[in-house]
Amino acid sequence: MRKPLKLINLTVLCLSLSSVTANAQFFDKLKDKASAALKKAQEVEEVTNDAKAASAGAPSLGDGPDDSLIAFTKCAGINIENVMIGSLGDYEFQQGFSKEKRGGMINRQPASVQKECILPSIMSRQVIYMEVDSEQYSGMGSANDWEMQCVKSADPGAVAVGNDEPKSEYPYKVDFLAPKDYLLHCGHNVEHAGQCAEGSNSTRSGEWDKNLKARGKTMLSVHGNTSTLAPANGENLYCQYYNKSTRSSLFAFEYLRTRN
Repeated sequence: MRKPLKLINLTVLCLSLSSVTANAQFFDKLKDKASAALKKAQEVEEVTNDAKAASAGAPSLGDGPDDSLIAFTKCAGINIENVMIGSLGDYEFQQGFSKEKRGGMINRQPASVQKECILPSIMSRQVIYMEVDSEQYSGMGSANDWEMQCVKSADPGAVAVGNDEPKSEYPYKVDFLAPKDYLLHCGHNVEHAGQCAEGSNSTRSGEWDKNLKARGKTMLSVHGNTSTLAPANGENLYCQYYNKSTRSSLFAFEYLRTRN
């Protein structure tokens, strides 16, 4: 029996509408996916641009302090040896199947002095270890004769940062590391660490003190402090360990001071 023409047309129309609706939903989904992908790409581009902008404005340590900064420093003439760059953190040492952790100087890289007393440049949170002749060092006076002086590299003629900033905001100490931080426990996983010793932190500190005394050396160490006073991209500071009696410096270095 043949269907009435109107019924057939109505059926075709319904099927057509159903197809149109399905196609519309399909294209809506594609449109939503495309929109989401575009939004994601825009977010990634914004983050990338922000990072590039921050990087472009950040100071660089380059190959070391500029000669115009070094000109402010008169070297004291004391030889600086066994220079090492690193950071203070945890390391592991193994005894058989047993693994233990200790704190000490890690991420070590041997370094050298330039232009008589200019140490390598460092980032915030890095540490410089060095040794000097004990007799020469003590011959230049007591601790009261020495002070760390730091200026902003971009404006070295301005007042020293220590005049209006707390000491905690710049590297004013030269004994940041303890002997046990340098002489690590044997079985450790730290490269370029040289000698090691067994025993407690106190025992290892005593061992390294004996080693230094036998060689007539004094260990010194400085830390690149972070600072809440640093600008968002950081800033370079040029620091020298200055002797007020002789008006000369044992060493000088530049570091990139950041907030964290």
